[in-house]
Amino acid sequence: MAVAGLGMGVIAGVKTLRGVPEADASTLRATMVVPVGPGSLEPGPLEVAADATGTFLGMKDELLLDRMRTAEIVKAKLNKGGSSISFRLDFADGSRAAFKPEQVNPQTVPRKEIAAYRIGRLLGFNHVPPATSRTVHRDELVGKLPPDMQWMARRIDAETLFDEEGFTRGEVSYWIPIIVDSHLDTLENVLEWWRWMTVGEEIPPEKVRLMEQLSSLLLFDMLTNNSDRFSGGNLMTSADGRILFWMDNTFGFQLEPEGHLRCRTYLSRCQKFSRKMIAALRRLDLATLRAALAIEPGVLSEAEMRAVLARRDAALRHVDAQIAQHGEAQVLVFP
Repeated sequence: MAVAGLGMGVIAGVKTLRGVPEADASTLRATMVVPVGPGSLEPGPLEVAADATGTFLGMKDELLLDRMRTAEIVKAKLNKGGSSISFRLDFADGSRAAFKPEQVNPQTVPRKEIAAYRIGRLLGFNHVPPATSRTVHRDELVGKLPPDMQWMARRIDAETLFDEEGFTRGEVSYWIPIIVDSHLDTLENVLEWWRWMTVGEEIPPEKVRLMEQLSSLLLFDMLTNNSDRFSGGNLMTSADGRILFWMDNTFGFQLEPEGHLRCRTYLSRCQKFSRKMIAALRRLDLATLRAALAIEPGVLSEAEMRAVLARRDAALRHVDAQIAQHGEAQVLVFP
C-alpha cells in the first residue's frame, strides 16, 4: 500500500527517510524506542464497566451500540476506495453505520476495530467511534445495494467470507456524518508537528488541542500496533478540525512486543504527552484488559492481549526517558 508522509519511507532499520534530510534521519535513529524488556511498573486496576459507558459526539455509547446491532437495514452502499470491503449501512430510523465483514484481505480484521474501541474507552478516551459485532446475510447486503451497484455483487462474493448458510460476521461502527482529512500525514505537516512536539518548541495556540489528541493517538497506535495510521486518509477530524477521530483500526494488534517500526518511528519523535493518558497506561494490567474485552468475547486472543501490555511497557519507557531527560513539567504538558 502506498503511504503518504513518512510511513513507507522508513526502510531497512530507518537507514533512509524519503524526503527527509539525513540530519533528521540520524536524529530519528538515535531516538527510536528500544526493544521491549521486563518493566518495573506497578499498575493498579482501571475501572471496567459492565457495558459500554460514555458518550460519542454527545450520544450515549450504549444507545448507538444497541441501534447498530439490531436496527433494520434499508440500504447498503459499498464504499469506494481502499483495498478492503467496507459498506455504509442505512437503517430504518435514519441512522447509519460502517460495516466491515470478515474477508480475505488480511489487512482488515473486523474484530480488531471492536478491540480498539473497547481499549480506547478503558483508557478514558472517546475518539474511537463505538463499534460492535453484527452478523449479516449475503442477500441482505447484495439485496440492499442500489440498482446501479448490483454489479458489485461479484466483488462481494469474491472477497467476503460467508458461511454455508450465507452469513458473514463483521463489525459495525457509528457512521460519523461529516469528517475531513487533517492532512497530518503529509511530509510537510509531519515535519511541522514533529517540531511542535519537541521539548522547548512552542505549539501554536490554535493547534494545542489537536496536538494533545495526536500525542495520545501516537501512544494508542503503539498500544494497538496500528502501523497503517499514516498510510493516508486515516487521520480524520470533525468538520471544524477540533476533534481527531481514531478511526480505521482493523489492521493492528500483530504479535510484535516492541511494536511495528512505523509505530515506534512516529512515537519516537513525540516528547509531549497527556497526564491522563500516561496515568491510564500505568494503571492498565492484564486482568483489567481481559475484563474490558470480555464484554464482546473473542475480539483479542490471550497472546494479542499480552502483546498489548508489552507495547505499553515500551511506550512508557520512551515517555519515562523523556521525563528523566527534560523533567515531568516539560513532558506531561497536556491534561
